[in-house]
Amino acid sequence: MGILARVTSDQRYPGAARVSNPVRTLAGVAITPDSAMMLSAVWAAFRYLSQTVAVLPWHVKKDGRSGPEIQSSHGVDYLLWKRPSKEWSSFQFRETLTHWALRWGNGYAEIEPDQAGRPFALWPIHPERVTVCRAIEPAFDGYGTRIESGDLYYEVDTRGATQGPSTTLAAANMFHIRGFGEGPVGVNVIAYAAQSLGWARAAQLFGAAFFGNGMNPAGVVINKKPLKPDGLKRQKAEFEQLYKGPNNANRTAFLDNDADWKPIGFNAQNSQLIEVHQFLIEEQCRWTGAPPHKVMHLLRATFTNIESQGIEVVVDSISPWVKRFEDEGEFKLFGQNRQKLYTKIDMRGLMRGDMAARIAYYKGMSSVGAYSPNRILELEDENTLGPEGDIHTMQGQNVTLKQIAEGKVATAPGATPAPAASDDVEPVTPPEVGEDEETQARIARRLYAIEQLMGEPAHV
Repeated sequence: MGILARVTSDQRYPGAARVSNPVRTLAGVAITPDSAMMLSAVWAAFRYLSQTVAVLPWHVKKDGRSGPEIQSSHGVDYLLWKRPSKEWSSFQFRETLTHWALRWGNGYAEIEPDQAGRPFALWPIHPERVTVCRAIEPAFDGYGTRIESGDLYYEVDTRGATQGPSTTLAAANMFHIRGFGEGPVGVNVIAYAAQSLGWARAAQLFGAAFFGNGMNPAGVVINKKPLKPDGLKRQKAEFEQLYKGPNNANRTAFLDNDADWKPIGFNAQNSQLIEVHQFLIEEQCRWTGAPPHKVMHLLRATFTNIESQGIEVVVDSISPWVKRFEDEGEFKLFGQNRQKLYTKIDMRGLMRGDMAARIAYYKGMSSVGAYSPNRILELEDENTLGPEGDIHTMQGQNVTLKQIAEGKVATAPGATPAPAASDDVEPVTPPEVGEDEETQARIARRLYAIEQLMGEPAHV
């Protein structure tokens, strides 16, 4: 009954557009996914989001006794972190799919299996070639994977009648990064944003034409000799054809019939051209989800709020795209026998260029005993200290309330010791170093070296 309801209630093509792209907007310019990239703010936003997602480490992991462990010998880990295929690097693969998902709402890649059915390669497919369909009867795709009634499948255009009909791929053989939307297929953001982007594109063309032509034709035409209605109509049509629109702004006017041209005061300052461009940058950022300061728009960025804005970037802009890749990879790349494997993109890679943030992070993790010196050096791609570097340390004043109540905590000289909860409890004396003194001294020297490396002492 569930399959029947899905087939009868859902549309045949879930990716059908709900908003028609007018192509030529009310501003008089055409907006397509390609022409939108001619706007500097859109280009910068797409570049920042796609490259940031692509640069983060992405590995196959499995929970072990001491926590998550990278499965570097797994074939999928090589596809994700090194080379999805012989033509695509891991960076280029994620950058391209994120970029497509931002512009067209969807990023696609064919999952090529080996003879054992395991993922062998990932091949990106341009969104314009893919149509998402819902099966109305059982079928098989090009790899022989069965498509049940009600399941999604993908029709890939082979680009040209000479290459044969379209290719069918089951959902299991398509790596699909879905952008913002409310169904199994993301919506085309450019179609929804066409009017806003058209305004920005018109302002861009107007500014270029204003400075390129260098004249101010805005004004009135005064004919010293009367014109017949047909002549006046022809003159008006010629003016609209020659001077109307952003491409024809500020062109020089040539008049006949002993006519005069009376300009009307107009300049870029009165039209608030600069202010319009600044506002439109923020308008474009709203559609793309990139913060203004990441597209080099620092008008409202200050020393006090730039740190909080950086945090918002990770939470609001990068994390959703990271989660999309993790979920799709975990579901599509391990098959039925996943053996508790999962994919994880390490967001700590965003701290690579911030030494102060890394120092504070490592200092905090080591002070609570979570990170050992060797763990810190591993994250920094440095050589470890040896077995003694695996010792976890923490600040000595971190004690439990129960220990304080029972009087088991050593007090400072001159301080009044806490009363014991029971006479049977003997005071705890600190252990003596004894024969481990040499080892303790060696660890202290190594910790001092780490302190010098980090730039400030770590209180342990």
